[in-house]
Amino acid sequence: MDKKKRAYAVIRLSVLALIIIGVPAVLFFNYRDTLFNADWLSQLPVLLSRYRRQAAFILIALQILQVIICIVPGQPIQFAASYMFGITKGYLISVTGAVIGAFIAFYISGLLGKDAVCTLFGREKVEDYRRKLNSGRGLMAVLLIYLIPGIPKDLTAYAAGISDMRIRPFLLVSTIGRSPAMLGSLLIGHFFSRGNYKAVAALAVITVILLIIFFIKRKDMVALLDNIEKKDEELHP
Repeated sequence: MDKKKRAYAVIRLSVLALIIIGVPAVLFFNYRDTLFNADWLSQLPVLLSRYRRQAAFILIALQILQVIICIVPGQPIQFAASYMFGITKGYLISVTGAVIGAFIAFYISGLLGKDAVCTLFGREKVEDYRRKLNSGRGLMAVLLIYLIPGIPKDLTAYAAGISDMRIRPFLLVSTIGRSPAMLGSLLIGHFFSRGNYKAVAALAVITVILLIIFFIKRKDMVALLDNIEKKDEELHP
């Protein structure tokens, strides 16, 4: 039985490693001049204009890929979505891909188990996220992780999948948290499509100011996340 358990654990870890490491590696070596090239991605609206009927589905697929393996830049995909389809439809395209991607990551980690996720991402980091998500303020932690720039988000869906958190609240709160940054990319694409470069410049200035504020306050924000866990420990010693 012990040999079977070990073999099963190795298989689960191998599957997760294939998804998180193997697939990105194959994509990088085969598409490093496209999917991993910011200049190429910035030309997505032009490239997809020849496939107008399929463009929305291609953008959703790219957004799903970006969420699951976390190495494809997300901003150019959202830029292209609003450039081609406007803010409302562009947001729906982007958020659909993000939700599906988070859903897949959540269930992948749940199926493969805690040991596989810890081995791949590091036990200390995974346990830190799990404690926050399992606290009585877990949804607040999810909101802050996705909302605050500079806080690592890649692991969150995988940590949520091996936590006590339910999938629906996680998807709802993570979508709310990722929406402000997503809308920023969508607005830039929309303004570019209309040639409103003054609005693009103004949005860029606002973004830089916000990033500076977040950078200055980053320690306070990280402390806010840590306090979520501490307060839960005080309530449930």
